[in-house]
Amino acid sequence: MAAGDIPLDPRYRWMADLWGFIPIKRGSMDRGGMNMALDVLEQGGVVGLFPEGGIWETTIRQARQGVAWLSSKANAPIVPIGFGGIEGALTKMLRFERPRMTMNIGQPIPPIRTDVPGRARKDVLQEGADYVMQRIAELIPADERRVRKQPYVSETFNFKMELSSPDGVALPIPDELEIVDKHGLSKLFHRPVMMDVFKRNLNLPVRPLLNTRRASAPADIVASTQAILTYLDGNKYFFHYRFGHSDGEAMMRGLKQLHDAAVWMAETYPEARLRLKPIRRYIRVDTNQEVEEDAPAEMHEM
Repeated sequence: MAAGDIPLDPRYRWMADLWGFIPIKRGSMDRGGMNMALDVLEQGGVVGLFPEGGIWETTIRQARQGVAWLSSKANAPIVPIGFGGIEGALTKMLRFERPRMTMNIGQPIPPIRTDVPGRARKDVLQEGADYVMQRIAELIPADERRVRKQPYVSETFNFKMELSSPDGVALPIPDELEIVDKHGLSKLFHRPVMMDVFKRNLNLPVRPLLNTRRASAPADIVASTQAILTYLDGNKYFFHYRFGHSDGEAMMRGLKQLHDAAVWMAETYPEARLRLKPIRRYIRVDTNQEVEEDAPAEMHEM
């Protein structure tokens, strides 16, 4: 089972096509996709899925109820699998390096039962899905398990814009153009997999947003943000499903505010350069060190 609300990454789409996959429209109850998976199970087949509903975060997250629903409806056992060494592996392979990856397969979990007296079916499904994620977490290599639990605490976000003339002189930005939803917009930038989806999966012209250490022409920022906003018009829950309603709304509003500010800058100072500074502060759990970043580390080389 794989994303159906966006095209698969062209780098490994061929593998999915070769093996076969069931597209799922995430952000809503995709009964068509779920019933296709159910048909496979009822015929004695095997369905592979990420119980948390996606891999846009590297931390261990709460499971979606779909894995428990499928197991219950098809009376199918669940085989938990924990992967290690996945992050960055594809990049290494494309560089003809050999990443070290592991796949630990656990003992089968009996089919999820929902006919529990005195318990709401929804609660039983979530409990079963959470148990699956617990078993998967136990199969992840210990060193990665600690990182995935949460490598940082006290994470906060801010967002700044720096406008300058071609010769480097700072230009004023009206107060009314200040980004209001700083948290949402900056968090979006500091989840680079999202920008990667826009670039690789959707082929949107977002390159000016990929390396925020460099200043860009405001008109280029306008084009990039407009392309994302146009896509979101047809997929309104793209962020909501992945980050929750509150953060999803803040990300969409922040993008719109950035777009409007860039439009004014492009019209007022067409030759100017705009530097975006998504600021992230957090404390590392392992060292208790406070860290401040004004550009996503994963994007520096894009």
